[in-house]
Amino acid sequence: MKKIFLSTLIFLIIFLSILTVSREYIQGKDSEFYVIAKMSVGNILPEVADSINIGDYLIDSDGNKIFVVIDKSVKDSEVPVETSDGRILKVSHPINKSVYLTVKSIKPSKKLVLSYNRVSVRIGGKIIFETDKVRFVGTILSLDKE
Repeated sequence: MKKIFLSTLIFLIIFLSILTVSREYIQGKDSEFYVIAKMSVGNILPEVADSINIGDYLIDSDGNKIFVVIDKSVKDSEVPVETSDGRILKVSHPINKSVYLTVKSIKPSKKLVLSYNRVSVRIGGKIIFETDKVRFVGTILSLDKE
């Protein structure tokens, strides 16, 4: 009886030790990282595109700084046009611009998907973002860790 109790106790101690080691060392401890999101802001007026600058903060509805713009690329917007023979071509829009932004989270996070104005920032999501002076809709293209 004592041998069974002793061997069960030893088994439980070994099992709990292995469980603890695997959680902390094999899976890694929860580390914090900054989230880098790339987004496109398509078909906007040039004045809006010019109002978004590197270093601008994307703020939520409470005025909290959530992201900072770390890279910006502006290109002419492209629109589909049908030719007289039925082909569809992609041509530059004469006025509108497309902006590609890279933003970085202000605070480190333990998870890749963040929340912005109670909306999950996920790849493919269209989210209304705001800076101190402009509001635009961005489509999330990628999420990475830094």
